Amino acid sequence: MGGKAEQIVTTVLLVDDEHDVREMLGDVLVAFGYKVHTASSGETALELLKENPVDLVLCDLCLPGMTGIQFTSALYRMHPQLPVVLITAYGDIESSRAALQAGAADFITKPLEMTTLPFILENNIQRKRLEIQRLQDERADVLFKAIKAMAAAIDAKSHFTGKHSARMADLCLEIGAEMGLSQERLNTLELAAHIHDVGKIGTPDSVLDKPGKLTDEEWVDILKHPSMGADFLTGIDELAEVASIVRHHHEHIDGSGYPDGLKGKAIPELARILAVADAFEAMTSDRPYREAISISEALKELRAHAGTQFDAAVVEAMVRVADRINSNAPQKRAA
Repeated sequence: MGGKAEQIVTTVLLVDDEHDVREMLGDVLVAFGYKVHTASSGETALELLKENPVDLVLCDLCLPGMTGIQFTSALYRMHPQLPVVLITAYGDIESSRAALQAGAADFITKPLEMTTLPFILENNIQRKRLEIQRLQDERADVLFKAIKAMAAAIDAKSHFTGKHSARMADLCLEIGAEMGLSQERLNTLELAAHIHDVGKIGTPDSVLDKPGKLTDEEWVDILKHPSMGADFLTGIDELAEVASIVRHHHEHIDGSGYPDGLKGKAIPELARILAVADAFEAMTSDRPYREAISISEALKELRAHAGTQFDAAVVEAMVRVADRINSNAPQKRAA
C-alpha cells in the first residue's frame, strides 16, 4: 500500500515589534496551517533568515531601528525572489509606494481582516512563483549567449582561470542530474555556474594572479565578489534567482561563509551545489599559488569538510560524478 504524499507546509516569517501582535497574528497563521517564525525587529529577522528558509515575509512598516522599508530593501538584496508583504497604516499611500519601490511584493492596511489574510498571502506566494516561472520561460537564447560571453571575459582576466566557468557549468549539470534536479532547475544552475564569478570584474588582475599570500586588503577584494556579482544581476528581472545563487555560493553550512553567514538549508540549494563544484574545480586546476591536486585528493578534502563547509549530500553526489570523471580523465589536469 502506497504511503501518503508528503504535505508541503508554507513557512511565513512574521516581523513586528509588538509582542501581542506577533502572538495574535502567529496564532491566526498557525490555525490556517502555516508554519510561523517570528521576529521583533528587522535586524533579528535578517539573522533568523540566515538559518531558516521561508516562503513569505509579513512585516510591519513601523519597526524600531531598521524600518520595514529598510528591512525590505536589505532582504531584496539577499533574496530578490522572496515575497515581502508590508503592513501599513490605512491611507498611508506614500509609504506603500515606497515599500513597493524597495522590493515589497504587496502591502496590506490596518486594521487587518483575518479571514482574508491567507488569501492575500497565498496570492503573493503564487504570484511570485508564477513570475519566476514566466521569467524563466522568457530567458531567450540571446541572454544565455550574453552570459556565456560575459563569463568568458571574466575567465580571460586570468591565465589560471581560463574556461573555469564553462567547466563549472558542465560539472554543476552533472551533480544536479545526479541529485535528480528537474530540467528547469538544471537550466537555472547552468546559468548561475556560467556567471558565478561576474563580481571578479571588479577584482584587480594583480590580485587574481598573485602567486604569493594575499594581504588583508587583497582578501577584502576577493570577499566582495559574490555580493558585487549579485548586485550586478539583481536589476535584471530574469536573473533574480540566479543573483541569489551567485551571492551565496561562498556560504558555508555551519554559517562561517560569506557574504551573509547563512547556515544549512537557508543557503539556496543551487548555491550549495555551486560551492562544491567550485571547490572541486579549483582544487583540480592549477592556480598561481599552487599546482593542481589529484581528483582523489580533492574528494578527500571535500569529504573532510562535508557538514561544515559543504552540504554532505552534494559532496556525495560529487563523489559519484567524480568516479565517472576519474575513469575517463587523467588524475591531474591544467586549467
